[in-house]
Amino acid sequence: MSWPPGRTPAGPPDTPRQARSAPVPLPAGRGLWRLTAHQRAFADGVSNSQTMITELTGAAGRKLEQAWCTPATLTFSLDGHHPTAALVTELATDVIAWRWDQTAGGDRIMFKGIVAQSADTISEQTHTVTFTCHDYAAVMSRRMLNIVAPYIAEDQDDIAADLLSFAKYTHAMDNTFFGPGSYIPLTATPVAPNGTARGPSGQNRDRTYYPGTNIGTAFDELSKVIGGFDYAVDPTADRLNIYYPYQGVTRADLELVYGNTVAALTRTVDSGSYGNYWRVLGNNGSSDPAAAQLFSERWNADANNITVNPVGLWQGDDNAADVTVQSTLDDKAAGDLALNGTLIPTYALTLRPGTYSTGRPNMGDVVPLVVNSGRLAVNTTVRVLGLTFDIGDDGNEDVSLTVGRPQRGLFDTVAANSRDVNALTRR
Repeated sequence: MSWPPGRTPAGPPDTPRQARSAPVPLPAGRGLWRLTAHQRAFADGVSNSQTMITELTGAAGRKLEQAWCTPATLTFSLDGHHPTAALVTELATDVIAWRWDQTAGGDRIMFKGIVAQSADTISEQTHTVTFTCHDYAAVMSRRMLNIVAPYIAEDQDDIAADLLSFAKYTHAMDNTFFGPGSYIPLTATPVAPNGTARGPSGQNRDRTYYPGTNIGTAFDELSKVIGGFDYAVDPTADRLNIYYPYQGVTRADLELVYGNTVAALTRTVDSGSYGNYWRVLGNNGSSDPAAAQLFSERWNADANNITVNPVGLWQGDDNAADVTVQSTLDDKAAGDLALNGTLIPTYALTLRPGTYSTGRPNMGDVVPLVVNSGRLAVNTTVRVLGLTFDIGDDGNEDVSLTVGRPQRGLFDTVAANSRDVNALTRR
């Protein structure tokens, strides 16, 4: 994967400080956020206005969680007796979260995804239903390849686009086509760190994907090699953005300072995902259990340096069931070491009201962080790896950022389980 500023000394040039126009106030009688329910679209060119069912005016407990290279999640609850509750159907309804953009003077789509889970809690006094929605990047993890897909010296942008296409237009092993039911309303779009259009990445890859490969896992693994890419859904344009060499820019218009723009924080150092030695198993292409296993290993100098910063040896392992080429496996091992080979603190920051504005910051942006408290004297730059919006019933919001190292979540666990299964099936 790519290794942007905040994790290596080098980085892109600072974004110029630009004059900010006067904010456009909220229209009278509404809150900062609103949710709308929509019928799922199973074809290109269908607008959100065409699929509109209703505005979810009774939604409470709204929370939007966005994380680096991970599908976004929206949760909310409704009174089970509210008229809109019966209009939300699991797997058949999309929900869009809109936030008022004070700069543009209009609503901006912050999330669009499918209602994937629900929970009804009923007592003699109340009936509350809680809904969980995932954006459409998550649907790729529920799609499997049914063909052998070999690539030799193919640009990773093209492989990523093909993987999304395989998920979007799915066939069974007997070639039965599941369209339009398999349709995913996303288009793979190569973009630069700031989200503008770009040309080919120039990163050519060798890959062979076999029937039964989990497409979401394959897509994520492709991104996490040296010279890889970041990815995220852009719900405003129904795009799956492929950011190269990474997502985000260095900002000069926002500083995260404890006691000023930051109201509270938690700093965590977790060695669970840290490893200064990584060994990755590949696919040797043989059914003979005695055949030599394909593997690659990489390590940092501090794995056996007990004089300067003596942390000792910390080993990690990974599986790459789709990799049959040694150089490709070497890239994967180097990517694991680049991501996990430095012990980086993670900060969960609660911003003061009014600090966040739309796109300031964006996911992946690098911003200054200053913390002076007790044993901590921090003055550094960090990368934004998560944004959480807790939307109050009064229409206001509490915004939290995760900066530093990404935390392991459900998507990572599912991907790891899928890799383990693939590793077993190839032996």
